Amino acid sequence: MPTISGPAKSSSLQSGLKSLKRDWSDNNEPATSKPRSSAQASRPMASSSSHTDAAARERRLAAIKAALEDMNAASESIKTSIGSPLQSSSLANSKYYTSTKRPSDSLDSDENAKKKRILPDSFMSSTSAKSKPSSSSHSAPTSTASMTVMNVTRQEQPKKKTVDKPAAIFLSKEQIRILELVRGGQSLFYTGSAGTGKSVLLREIIKSLRKKYGNSSEAVAVTASTGIAACNIGGVTVHSFGGLSLGGESVDKMISYVRKNKKAHQRWMRTKALIIDEVSMLDGDLFDKMSQIACNLRKDSKPFGSIQVIVTGDFFQLPPVTKNGDPKFAFEASVWAELISDHSYNLTKVFRQKDEEFVNMLNEMRFGNLTPKSIAKFRSLSRIIRYDDGVGATELFPLRVDVDRSNSGRMGHLHTEKQVYRASDGGSITNPAQRERMLANMMAPAVLELKIDAQVMLIKNMDETLVNGSIGKVIRFIDPVQAKDEGIYPPGDGDSDGKQLKKSVTKSGQLWPVVAFPLPGNYIKEVMIVPDTFKVELPNGEIQISRTQLPLILAWAMSIHKSQGQTLERVKVDLGKVFEKGQAYVALSRATSMEGLQVLNFDPKKVLAHPKVIEWSKTLRTVPS
Repeated sequence: MPTISGPAKSSSLQSGLKSLKRDWSDNNEPATSKPRSSAQASRPMASSSSHTDAAARERRLAAIKAALEDMNAASESIKTSIGSPLQSSSLANSKYYTSTKRPSDSLDSDENAKKKRILPDSFMSSTSAKSKPSSSSHSAPTSTASMTVMNVTRQEQPKKKTVDKPAAIFLSKEQIRILELVRGGQSLFYTGSAGTGKSVLLREIIKSLRKKYGNSSEAVAVTASTGIAACNIGGVTVHSFGGLSLGGESVDKMISYVRKNKKAHQRWMRTKALIIDEVSMLDGDLFDKMSQIACNLRKDSKPFGSIQVIVTGDFFQLPPVTKNGDPKFAFEASVWAELISDHSYNLTKVFRQKDEEFVNMLNEMRFGNLTPKSIAKFRSLSRIIRYDDGVGATELFPLRVDVDRSNSGRMGHLHTEKQVYRASDGGSITNPAQRERMLANMMAPAVLELKIDAQVMLIKNMDETLVNGSIGKVIRFIDPVQAKDEGIYPPGDGDSDGKQLKKSVTKSGQLWPVVAFPLPGNYIKEVMIVPDTFKVELPNGEIQISRTQLPLILAWAMSIHKSQGQTLERVKVDLGKVFEKGQAYVALSRATSMEGLQVLNFDPKKVLAHPKVIEWSKTLRTVPS
């Protein structure tokens, strides 16, 4: 970018103009308005004073006119040298993206920049309401041009380092009230339809309790009924926490196992608050056994041995897996009635979907009681949806084999550059069967094969715009040094582990994928993706299992089970393939709107809610004010 010398000249001219204005005004005030000394009053006036004053005025007027002309000329020079900062970006990207919207049409001064919303790093102008599809022939020079122009603006102020940060969390009144009850030591259960912020609230509860028991690392046990759910909240399965093996044995045998497991025994003794996520998939008998184990080990007859228990989930979603097909839900457990029933609350504010009609349709589906109007509307969603940015809908399947077939088939049709990334696994668990089972529950795959134009999903939060569930497309592979120069390095510095990881990434010589993520407002954000570490961590900090891998998965297809808890803007579901109660509701409620949802083979008979869950839901309370 050319050196800009205009502003300094303009500033000096303005200063001179102010001086001229001051002199002019001082010498043109009426005589009565300026106090004069007695010496001045008595001094004789020269006969030619009037001619001298007139000449001085003419000289000052000429100087002012010249200064104004110089300022105008300098201003035009500045405009010419700067040009439109995003003009070259738009031209460079016109092959791939078109847009009527741009972050800015001119460079902002420091003062104006404070008044405007600063876009996150690596934003670039692109895609309008009719943006062009991404092409497999993305060339590095084209993408580089756009990013370089955007980075020039940031580099003008090198001292101000912009770091993308997670968005601030805002809780609703009912979420805040539940958080207050938990802080006060109350055991409780909270639920809500899909998109009511259950996971957001849970993260705040975990953070609050850890702060409360800051000096005791094992006081807060964060668990979930499944490995995937446990990984999502940074915890472990209830089996791993409690040393429960498979959980099908008698209570006496399970207590015997735990006593022999010194670490598990210590966890039961030191835990003050036990959190259980996705409780809908937890067997009711196991819930009772856990309470009995805690009472026995802690020598305390109160439920769970006086441990505070916070459980959450949606019983209208996937049920516990049982051999005979007739699940016993956690709310059917004896200890639930004693500890939880009077403190079971229902969140009502929906955050995921903004369309009231769609929210009502999903609630009808949740209870398995669809009106003819909703049935007709769901059937109308079978139309084909075309996305001009080249990123298609994620198709949800009930079986993993269908997911693998779909993703591998789409990859096979791509004849583009390929890179293979193999995970590095660690952790304290050495038992091969247990280790393999826990690693299989992780979202990150052991081997990830990527090609240019592959559709991928981010499986970890990166900043306020790139979150778990963001869908994008691989557009190229790049060296980390080049990525840093172009400003597409992953946002934020992360923790000490993250910094160390990024150092190793830079030294590895490996090429990493650059993914283009569509964002609201018709923007595309390009980011180089580097490995991250996924952990299954016990309350004392022991890492049972870890996997270092790119936080990406192929996203043409995904299992309904893995999608539970995700928010997806583009979803395709074939209801002809669902077979379990709650599957249809889980799949369709991942969508943020009807505009991004395609439903094939809609059949009201497939929309099933368990009768026991419907009856139990009538006992739920509204959140106390």
